Amino acid sequence: MTTTNLIIRKTLFGASIDFLSHTLENAARSTESRSVHLADGSKVILHALGVLEFVPIENGNSIKPTKLILSAGIHGNETAPIEFCNTLINEIIDGLYSIKVPALFIFGNPQAMVAGERFIEHNLNRLFCGLHRSESYCNSIEGQRAALIEHHVDLFIKQDDGNLVNHYDLHTAIRDSVFERFAIYPYIAGRTTSPTQLQFLAFSDVEAFLFQTTPATTFSSHTAENYGAESFTVELGKVRPFGQNPDFKYRAITDNLRLRLKGKWPQPRRPEHRVQCFIASHEIINTGKDFVLHIPEDVSNFREYPKDSLIWEDREQSYRVKDQVEYIVFPNSKVGVGQRAGIMLRLVNMGDAPGQPASPIIH
Repeated sequence: MTTTNLIIRKTLFGASIDFLSHTLENAARSTESRSVHLADGSKVILHALGVLEFVPIENGNSIKPTKLILSAGIHGNETAPIEFCNTLINEIIDGLYSIKVPALFIFGNPQAMVAGERFIEHNLNRLFCGLHRSESYCNSIEGQRAALIEHHVDLFIKQDDGNLVNHYDLHTAIRDSVFERFAIYPYIAGRTTSPTQLQFLAFSDVEAFLFQTTPATTFSSHTAENYGAESFTVELGKVRPFGQNPDFKYRAITDNLRLRLKGKWPQPRRPEHRVQCFIASHEIINTGKDFVLHIPEDVSNFREYPKDSLIWEDREQSYRVKDQVEYIVFPNSKVGVGQRAGIMLRLVNMGDAPGQPASPIIH
């Protein structure tokens, strides 16, 4: 590391060695905004704790580059995306390549990251789309964090009109999954997904797409609904502690995000990328009326359930699989009343998903 690079890091992160260390070491404190120019003329801005922006030098082209929002650590114990995003940040700061697209990196829940927990008081990934303003959440750790994140996303997107925005909210799962890597596309009425976005994720070894059919208050839903961003929640494997994530499992997404930051597009890693497509058929909500979820706590995501399987019941109603096999993701019987306890899915051809192209093979 050169003297210049050390000065840049110290200007941005003080005594901390990098963005991740700074975020962890200051998790319960606020951070004043500061900025520095890199050797190539691009600018780095530490807006707030866990919020870092890269502003590339103007390229002189009339076509504005697509803005990237890369978020990780919305759940604090999902460490792999935090680590590989930090790697990308270090590469840019150290001058290994010049960034060509405006990029906002967000480490979502610093206090939960330090604790090694999913969250401290509330599930942060249910508090977006302004839900954090409600009396139940506004004074909580996660409620205040959601407000801060929304504020800086708004500034980032609106500072230059006309840019397309891609948002990848990067996660790992608390349970095993039939498909280790899958992407969730938020529901926005009437919109059509860009096939190139599905291509990018397929090239990044995403094995399945889940198309939601009802609105949500997740981070990816927020950017999609309020800014027309092509946004995805991307699940990339299993939850592990910091330092215990096998790099090879995240190589494809890391390599392809690096290319995107360089202003390039990834190439296929194999002749064809076959992905499975699912559409949400039923959202399981804890009704609070003696609600019982008839799904084992350790069941894998995308576990299939045949016709007539009893999925949940309360003292007034129940839900059984109807006329075809359904699959479950994110089952969790321990959520609070009114919160989502899982999603039931149906397998579909890509052309049958909302606004999608017809082929499940992406070349």
